[in-house]
Amino acid sequence: MPTNADPNTLYDLIIIGGGPAGLTAGLYAARYKLKTLMLEKAVISGGQLTATEWVENYPGFPEPILGQKLAKDMESQAKQFGLEIINESVIDVDLAGSIKKIVTDYSTWQAKSVLIATGSASRKLGVPGEKENAGRGVSYCATCDGPFYPDKIVAVIGGGNSAFEESIFLAKYASKVVIIHRSDDYRADKIIQDKVMANPKIELMPGYAVQSIEFANSDDKHLVLVEQGTGAEISFPADGVFIFIGHVPNTKLFEEKIELEAGYIVTDRRHFTNVEGVWAAGDVEAKSLRQVATAVGDGACAAFWINKYIEDWTEN
Repeated sequence: MPTNADPNTLYDLIIIGGGPAGLTAGLYAARYKLKTLMLEKAVISGGQLTATEWVENYPGFPEPILGQKLAKDMESQAKQFGLEIINESVIDVDLAGSIKKIVTDYSTWQAKSVLIATGSASRKLGVPGEKENAGRGVSYCATCDGPFYPDKIVAVIGGGNSAFEESIFLAKYASKVVIIHRSDDYRADKIIQDKVMANPKIELMPGYAVQSIEFANSDDKHLVLVEQGTGAEISFPADGVFIFIGHVPNTKLFEEKIELEAGYIVTDRRHFTNVEGVWAAGDVEAKSLRQVATAVGDGACAAFWINKYIEDWTEN
């Protein structure tokens, strides 16, 4: 725990989550001279940025920037203005009343306002063999685990930007990367699809779904796939499988405490929730587009309205 962090302090704002939305809100709130604390469960701030090799569509960078570097720079900038960051996991929240209580695995923190920026987590396939082999052949992060597959055959599950972008990264190491998707209707941007099509080490395998992951026998590691048209099962040999089928919001902690829509937090244009003194920003919100750039905008906007709220705050 940082020496300047005191659980007895009544903070103006506590931010739960340290991704782009949380870091930007922390930067703006600190510049507004709000006493601000960020609680981030990971050792490194940045959220999903830390698992992204290159960010190519963030304004101001003509050349791609490393996700981890962008996250580190965001954190350093916010800290320069006085944002306090503590690496603790939030296990409970009491959002009723004018003073909010945030319980972590070490302390109970108090604040006049709360910003929820917990982001989202990788969606699971939910098939036999997935959970049992997580970290042992099943991965959700190419940047983290790609280097473990030099000259190997890997499968990538998904049809969106993440699946295609991470396949390009995996092709640096693997001898062959096969993108498996239920149909040939890929959601990835055309420019990314073109890059994949131009890579001789990447193949597309549309029309198949994963039935199970059979990695128990190291000499016969394979996926059982089901052809969508016929229902026929086939065995697909693979040394590893990377799953990129979207994300689910990290909102379990807030169930029955805040209005949710399909698991995402419902907010208005100010990023205000249905609970007084509580805002949400970034991928955790119910919205149509989730990008680094939109998360940054969400965090900045939320901090603006939180500052207005603190100016008029009184304890009930």
